Amino acid sequence: FHFIQQAMGNGAEGMNLHMNSVTDQRQRGSLGWPQFHSNSTLTQLTLTLKIGFVLAFFYSIAASISFHNKASRNLDGHLNNLQSSHLPPSPPAPVLCANGKKKNAVLILFGVPKQFNFVWKAYVHNIIARNPWVKFEVYMHMYSDLHQKPFSNSRNNERNATLDSPDDIRELLDKDEGGTQVMTMTSSQSMFEESDLSWLQQSDLPFFGGYPLETLKNIFRQGNSLKEAFFYGQKHHNNSNDDVVYIFARSDTFLINPVDIPCSFNLGNTDIIIPRWQSWEGYNDRFAIAGPDAAKVYATKNEGYKQAIVARRIKNKRKPINAERMLRDWLLENKLNVTEHEDERAWALLRLRADRSIAPGDLGAFKFKLVDSNMDKNLLQIEGYEDRL
Repeated sequence: FHFIQQAMGNGAEGMNLHMNSVTDQRQRGSLGWPQFHSNSTLTQLTLTLKIGFVLAFFYSIAASISFHNKASRNLDGHLNNLQSSHLPPSPPAPVLCANGKKKNAVLILFGVPKQFNFVWKAYVHNIIARNPWVKFEVYMHMYSDLHQKPFSNSRNNERNATLDSPDDIRELLDKDEGGTQVMTMTSSQSMFEESDLSWLQQSDLPFFGGYPLETLKNIFRQGNSLKEAFFYGQKHHNNSNDDVVYIFARSDTFLINPVDIPCSFNLGNTDIIIPRWQSWEGYNDRFAIAGPDAAKVYATKNEGYKQAIVARRIKNKRKPINAERMLRDWLLENKLNVTEHEDERAWALLRLRADRSIAPGDLGAFKFKLVDSNMDKNLLQIEGYEDRL
């Protein structure tokens, strides 16, 4: 700003970053408009307008940086408040079912971990500690090479963000005082792309209503992470009994209400339950609870997605599709018994971004309202949250 003031000359009086109104500031001269004499020419007027646009541009950058920094500082506090104040306590329930045994469940974590300290605490609180009569095994997949350079995702407005390394995540899990053992594994995303994504074409994008190619690749990257975690768990699963429930959850979503797995909860081999919200004319693909056979189908959904895209090339279909519709077609094609949760807000998840923000679309989906309309969308107050739990 000092450089700009010098360029404007003595007529400029600087820029007040704490504006109240343009009108008041023009009266005070705080916007730095040059003071021309009454005989100002058209050239001088043009110069004035150019200087004004330059100032407005730099102000917008400064305001954006300040806005984002304030939001980042407050994300920690808000999610901590959710965990400590709003999340319901775990029930004082028996640790065994009536038959004297525990139920068995396998929690599969997949995707790109973001703000994982919050993500993991919420899963522990709302799934593991919530169901003490269930014996949990947890398996997690991470890509080993994403943290090695700045992370960007234009569709999510994530630019040059820093991701935690698998070692950082492992250290966090090892410090977990709840004693939940998590088995982690990694693979290279770049190697997956070379071996399994080369078939994707730019000409496939019209099928998805204008998705960027990176977004389409992300669908398959996430699906591969899910598959890797699932089959890693299959190799190490400690219980040969097929009476097990599989829970699939992303490593970048914050679970804000409980998932109950009562002793009487029995899923058939081909049963799968998914959330009802944000299904986009298909099936929600962010969370699922499945029986053993259904879990295998769910974990191999990339196969179905590829089939759907290749088939559209052959038939030259141009009606847009999305990941949710492809998931629906894959599950039904494999004759699974799919149930959407009857509660439209059950298993509510907030997608956390690498820049420490929350996906804006999730705010309206669960009836969030802002604490203050002038604050960033990270500063949330959950409308009726405690009443719904």
